[in-house]
Amino acid sequence: MVALLVGLKLTLLRNGLRRSVWRTVGLVLGAVYALGIVVAAVAGLVALRWTSTEVTAQVTVVAYAALTLGWLVLSLLVFGVDETVDPARFALLPVRARALVPGLVVAALVGLPGVATVLVALGLVVTWARTPGLALAALVAAVLGTLTCVLLSRTATSAFAAFLSSRRFRDLAAVLLAVVGAGLAIATNVLSRGLGSDLGVLTTLLQRASTAASWSPFGWAWALPGDVARGAWAQAGVHLVLAAGLVVALGATWTAVLDRRLVEPSTSAGGSGTVGRSGRLERLFPADEAGAVAVRSLRYWRRDARHVATLASFLVAPLVLLVTLGLNPDVSPRLVVLTPCVLAVVVGTSVGQDLSFDGSALWLHVSTGLSGLADRRGRVLAALTVFAPVLLAMHLVVAAVTGGWASLPGALGLSAALALGGMGAGAWAGALWQWPGPVPGESPFQRGSSGGLPALASAMVVLVATGLLGLPSLALVLLGAFWRPWAGWLALPVGLVLGLAALRVGTVQGGRLLDRRWPEALRAVSERAG
Repeated sequence: MVALLVGLKLTLLRNGLRRSVWRTVGLVLGAVYALGIVVAAVAGLVALRWTSTEVTAQVTVVAYAALTLGWLVLSLLVFGVDETVDPARFALLPVRARALVPGLVVAALVGLPGVATVLVALGLVVTWARTPGLALAALVAAVLGTLTCVLLSRTATSAFAAFLSSRRFRDLAAVLLAVVGAGLAIATNVLSRGLGSDLGVLTTLLQRASTAASWSPFGWAWALPGDVARGAWAQAGVHLVLAAGLVVALGATWTAVLDRRLVEPSTSAGGSGTVGRSGRLERLFPADEAGAVAVRSLRYWRRDARHVATLASFLVAPLVLLVTLGLNPDVSPRLVVLTPCVLAVVVGTSVGQDLSFDGSALWLHVSTGLSGLADRRGRVLAALTVFAPVLLAMHLVVAAVTGGWASLPGALGLSAALALGGMGAGAWAGALWQWPGPVPGESPFQRGSSGGLPALASAMVVLVATGLLGLPSLALVLLGAFWRPWAGWLALPVGLVLGLAALRVGTVQGGRLLDRRWPEALRAVSERAG
């Protein structure tokens, strides 16, 4: 059964790559990125061989406990259940969970995250290979720790499969992921400023963190080599029993959950629900094709977890930058007022990816003869409706908090140039590049949903064009902030004119391009891995 499930996953992966060159390119790029992380981690582990056993134990316990926690959090909030070998797909077959579990564990390690985890876990053996006894303890820890990572994540995702597939959780996950990302960045910044270069404080903090991690379920296995190195045989025995018991308990729990799912497979709640009465939303837009597209897109922005995730992730960078600059007493409030402009930089990428999120439903635009210009204008109108109030509110709040009202006109002009110009670039790039996004009902971060090279090319073009269009306004803002106050006021009309001009050119040219590429666009967004 193990060989069968691993072979099944490899076959599905191979077939998916054959269907799209971009998936192959994306896999190669992901492999290169994962290899870089693994090489850096292993290099750090090798370097630890020249430190004391105490420092090695503290660093490895904290790092590997964080790795185990990462498997759990990312599985719940990002990846979800592995689509290729989802246990629910075996519900109609005469197979028991106890026969599936070993194969599913091994299959979970067949992929970039699994292979990277195995290699990093083997790095623990490298750093502890100072005596045969330490090497053996590290090998046992690596095996138990890797099994804990897989079983913990799979047990959680299987147990909460129905909840994870609900729209409420997908919306919540997007917000939680953004909050966690912002919190980690802010906490890292605060700690680095508070600790500074005080080696004593850093050593004490590392010691306390390692102690806490070693007695948490995430660090039971990884603490074993450090216990052996210190000669703490009683602690080593306790950690070994706890780690082995955790693996057995997780395996038994996962088996019980799978037994239930094999007879009662959970169904996604993503496609259920009713559409409420319309009226107010339609009155916001003109009664034409572009207005209809805008209304439909706005409903997606409110109900589709993929758009909720996009908005939540976009808000992280301005928040982190605002806190970082606000904590620095040497930064002028005239520069802090510009932090909402970071959101304006990435607004255009949402327009660039919007068409790809339609998936096979794009056939409705093609079959009804919708013009490319109406499609581009409608999506831009929806994005403006979402982001314009958010940007304006952020600018007003930051200006009120910092007292930088004098710099507000220039900041608004810069945001206008970046957001409007970026939307124009996104309208053109979205007509040229499309990719199969995660379908409604799936996690917005589902594995294989990154879009590969087309998504990367679209984002890069939009960001570069956005930056170039914002340069004149940025120059005026900086000139007004430090030398000529009147230049900041001039940035507002200049930003509006440049942004609107770029927006018009982008939507018109993107519409013409889309009129010629409707069949290709429909095929691109409809591709799904088998």
